[in-house]
Amino acid sequence: MNDKGRKVDYIVHGVRWFDKYNGTTYNSVCIVRASDGARLFCPMNYGYGDHYRQRALEAMHAAGWMPREINERDLFAFERLHDYPILWYVVDGLKRECVANGGE
Repeated sequence: MNDKGRKVDYIVHGVRWFDKYNGTTYNSVCIVRASDGARLFCPMNYGYGDHYRQRALEAMHAAGWMPREINERDLFAFERLHDYPILWYVVDGLKRECVANGGE
């Protein structure tokens, strides 16, 4: 359980990097399943804002970490329907941090 009293099943660490030269934003994601420490990685990819959240949810769905009744269209409903089991961390970092976080 976390400090808000809810059970945390997944911890998602996102790193965003802004490429000033080209004016684009990239992100990478590392997802840890709390029950066994298993990890999923989403390598550095173009995407701004909260795009890292969509990528994390898609990776969790593809790996079978979500219940079967959740389809790709309803990924964002997963948290609401399951009492918000994901703890999200995101930082704005350097390119090397973004690359490393994505398991590359």
